[in-house]
Amino acid sequence: MPHRPPISEALSFLWEELASGPRELAELSARDVWSAFLRFGQQRFDTAATPDSDGLLFQYGTHAFSGPSMFTLDLTRQFELNDAEGEHDHYVQVHCELRYEPQA
Repeated sequence: MPHRPPISEALSFLWEELASGPRELAELSARDVWSAFLRFGQQRFDTAATPDSDGLLFQYGTHAFSGPSMFTLDLTRQFELNDAEGEHDHYVQVHCELRYEPQA
């Protein structure tokens, strides 16, 4: 099997994909972020050979968690980490969240 980077480098890979385009991060469109996230999702990391070891999750909605209501799109990559016996220990997630003022 080819060398795969450790999960601890996943956030750096996402940042590299987001910064690889012709625009500054603050100027990225939802399409730019989606494209970068898809490229990030294609990068293989050193994970266990189990079905839930690496997954892409998506959620969206209009929420007011800390201030005015915002439409939020959350793109997440989730990695399962196992203990020394190979059993589930916990998950690590890398998020990319987009927020927009809701349109009436």
